[in-house]
Amino acid sequence: MIAQRYATAIYEIAKENNKQDEIREILNLLTEKYNEDENFRNFLSNPIVTIEEKEKFLKKAFSFINPESFNIINYLVSKDRMNYISLIRDNYVSFLYKEESKLPVVAIFTKELSEAQKEKLIKKLEKKYGKKIVLNLEIDESIIGGGIIKVGNDVINGSIKHQIEDMKRIF
Repeated sequence: MIAQRYATAIYEIAKENNKQDEIREILNLLTEKYNEDENFRNFLSNPIVTIEEKEKFLKKAFSFINPESFNIINYLVSKDRMNYISLIRDNYVSFLYKEESKLPVVAIFTKELSEAQKEKLIKKLEKKYGKKIVLNLEIDESIIGGGIIKVGNDVINGSIKHQIEDMKRIF
């Protein structure tokens, strides 16, 4: 897979320079901008725009990034791989979390959790999985109450909506 090869190369460069977290943040910013800003995406995808013009544009847009880290962005653009940026970022984060023995978890609730609730949830999940938990909270009022926890391919669905659907299936 193309994204995995690029993520591996980027991770190795980041690790060599001890910039894993910085590169993760840059990939997050780049992915967010690419996915959310149609003009940004169209400009970088336009085959008529030269690589040099794209690099100048990116240099202005990401002027706060150090030159070594910026080279990674330039490389992705020069190889015309921006359409893979989300997958590259996801693979990169996967390598980083694996090395740091971290486990990403998506927790979906009807409302924001308090700090105490977050800490309690993290402690329970760390005990269950034996890894440091990186908790990503999402709000979804349609689940009515309770919550849904996604860990890799595992889904723990304790939502009231799910319980109601189960009852409907039984009766």
